Amino acid sequence: MRRLGLRIVVGLALVAIVATPAHAQRRRMRGGRAVAGRAAPELGGHVGYNFDAQNAVVGVQATFPLAPQIDFYPSFDYYTISNATEWALNFDLKLRPPAFRFWYFGSGLNILHVSAAGASDTKTHLNVFGGLQGRPGPIRPYAEAREILGDGSRFQLVGGLSFTLR
Repeated sequence: MRRLGLRIVVGLALVAIVATPAHAQRRRMRGGRAVAGRAAPELGGHVGYNFDAQNAVVGVQATFPLAPQIDFYPSFDYYTISNATEWALNFDLKLRPPAFRFWYFGSGLNILHVSAAGASDTKTHLNVFGGLQGRPGPIRPYAEAREILGDGSRFQLVGGLSFTLR
């Protein structure tokens, strides 16, 4: 399982390197002069459903651009389970290949915490995800599918809004 996770992360990193355009390809004109394009950080919220836990999920996410098509993508999910507390932190890299325009893909670390009846457990997993996001702007809708791999793997679909921080 660990080797599979390492292969996925290395593969995503290689795709990001190959898909990243050269400096001259990402320049645009502003006021008669060329300016390099730069995405702004985003912050937002989401709601969805986890099919394996059979419960709703609510959460928040942020996007911090690292390179033209690579973002650091942390998120927090809270699962609505009665008689228990369950939440997850995700620390992911999101790839936005220019050939796919509004689609994105990624992978990263998932930390899942569960506590019930005085006992608690925290586990780390690999997760992979893909989604579709709206055009860049002050408010950006998105929909995402995420598979949390490993012991107690889970599949969830979420949708939400991201707000550009400028």
